[in-house]
Amino acid sequence: MSSAEQAQDYLEKQGYAPPDAHSGKAALSYTLQLLAHCAPSTILPKALRVITILLEHESSANTADMIAATILCKLDPMLQFMDHAADTMQAVENTRKAADHLYRTGEETRDELQKCLEVMKDNLLRTMEDIKEHISN
Repeated sequence: MSSAEQAQDYLEKQGYAPPDAHSGKAALSYTLQLLAHCAPSTILPKALRVITILLEHESSANTADMIAATILCKLDPMLQFMDHAADTMQAVENTRKAADHLYRTGEETRDELQKCLEVMKDNLLRTMEDIKEHISN
C-alpha cells in the first residue's frame, strides 16, 4: 500500500477502523488498541504497516501545514510593506496631480492678468492721446 487512503480503506475493510464522530475515521490510537487485542497474528504485521503509512501521512501533512504557516508569517510583513508602498505611491500621484493643477491654474491666471494689463495699457495710451489732442486743439 502506498497511499494513506488505501491504508485507511484496508483498516475499514478489516473492521479495525470504525467511524468516528469527529472526522468519520477512528483515531489511530483506538485502532492500535483494537489491533493489539483482537487481530490475528497473520493480519497484525500488515496492519502495523498500514498504521505506519497513516502516521507518516499525518506527519507529512502536519509538516506541510507548519511550513505553510511559517512562510505566511514571513510573507505577512512583506505584504503589509507592499500595501503601504502602494498607498504611498497613490498619495504621490495625487500630490503630483494637485501640483500640476495648481501650476496650470497659475499659468491661466498669469495669462489673464497679462491680457488685462495690455487692455489697460491700450486704454491709457488712448486716453493720453485724447488728452494730447484735446490740449493741442
